[in-house]
Amino acid sequence: MNILLAFKAEPDQGMLAEKDWLAATAGVSGPDTAMLRCSPGADEQAAASLLLAQRRDGCNMALTALSIGDERVIHWLRYFAALGFDTSVLLEASGDLRFAAEFIARQIAGWQRDHGADLIITGCQSSEGQNGQTPFLVAEMLAWPCFTQVERFTLEQPFIVIDQRTVTGLRRCRVRLPAVIAVRQCGEMALPVPGMRQRLAASKAEIVRQPAVPDKTPIVQCQKLARPEQRRNATIIDGATTQEKARILWQDYLCQRMQP
Repeated sequence: MNILLAFKAEPDQGMLAEKDWLAATAGVSGPDTAMLRCSPGADEQAAASLLLAQRRDGCNMALTALSIGDERVIHWLRYFAALGFDTSVLLEASGDLRFAAEFIARQIAGWQRDHGADLIITGCQSSEGQNGQTPFLVAEMLAWPCFTQVERFTLEQPFIVIDQRTVTGLRRCRVRLPAVIAVRQCGEMALPVPGMRQRLAASKAEIVRQPAVPDKTPIVQCQKLARPEQRRNATIIDGATTQEKARILWQDYLCQRMQP
């Protein structure tokens, strides 16, 4: 069974200082994330963990990790190789791809047509663009079924059994492959850590690098940046004296919470 995990290495914007965010609101370019450490999203890490766990249990599969971007992705492609992925692919592309869901979907669908895959796995959405469109667009281009909000899945060739979170609860489906699924991190899976021997072997592993297929990318131009005000919810206690304020605090808040 050939499985393609498509992931996006996202910059850790939590490493930006307060002054970087304040400076970004003065223009329309946003904060500079070029020097930030990048990592796959939590959804994609959970998907990789589920795949590797089933391989350890004896499920026969060929795993491909694919990403679109620049040199910053190389580290994670080697990391996945150290974990046991058979093929690592970098489709080289420049420019702002945060909101280019259709462009990214065309690259993934194009790779599938050229190399074949029974199952394509993505995350539900990235922490940058957050549009959640990519898996649906890939499925539409390939005329495959698509399932999102998948918390767990089990491979039973030629089927896949998925646990999908819906508004009414958890739904289990048995789907015939091929299919596209978008995995949702539910806090139960963690990406394994490869040992030193695996890391050294992966440092020499071949990474398939090729330019992304030329395509018309959408021109997205930021018009305005605004920093939302961060305030905690609070109730202001008004009183003429300190004693009165203390009495109001006791009657309206503390008294009810200290009942046996």
